[in-house]
Amino acid sequence: MSREPPRHSAARWAWEFLRRNPGYRRQWRAFKATWDALEAAYGRPPRRDFNAWKRDPRAWVSAAECPEGECRVDQDKVLIECALGARWGFYKFPPDPDDAEAVEAGRLRWRPLERTAVEVRGEDPGWLGADPARVALGFDLRLPLAPQWAQAKRRLQILQRRRLRCGEIRLLRIRELAPRLALCLRLLDREAAGEDPARDPELAGEDLAALRREALAWRDGGYRTLAGLPE
Repeated sequence: MSREPPRHSAARWAWEFLRRNPGYRRQWRAFKATWDALEAAYGRPPRRDFNAWKRDPRAWVSAAECPEGECRVDQDKVLIECALGARWGFYKFPPDPDDAEAVEAGRLRWRPLERTAVEVRGEDPGWLGADPARVALGFDLRLPLAPQWAQAKRRLQILQRRRLRCGEIRLLRIRELAPRLALCLRLLDREAAGEDPARDPELAGEDLAALRREALAWRDGGYRTLAGLPE
């Protein structure tokens, strides 16, 4: 019998995937080693020698390594703790990937994910494909944009309602995704432990190749989409 998936928040689901990301785990270990070395040299609060800490080049990375911004830049460099968080899409001190309660304990807060508008040209409609969840509208750049935006919003709302009603699309919501997300995590954990997912009764009957593609997509970047989904 299949168990109920955990009732995580969107933020917690996102963290569950990120903390399994081998790149984040590797970078966090390197960061922690540097942080421990800095604390050994300059102490911990409230006895930390902040001035000496800030003069140590190990405490900084180039601002070019923090492309998402919102970190304080000091002479073209950024503190390592802010840079690591920005690189992976969150605020606050980088949590240990083994810390399952980082979200609930307030040790992690997700940065808003900015969506880049896609320019779809007539000769290159590849972005649209046959996916009913995607749509492109035309704008005349010679004319004022504000009324075109207003009309486009109304048109998109109509299309969304119509495609939802016809069953062509479904809104992404955490409560509906949760069972599948739980399976994705289970598969990642089995593989990380060197076990064969095909021998797991919870995964019986699943297309494991498709499930693995989905799990890797959430783990390797899609977690930021999860963090912003409605519950």
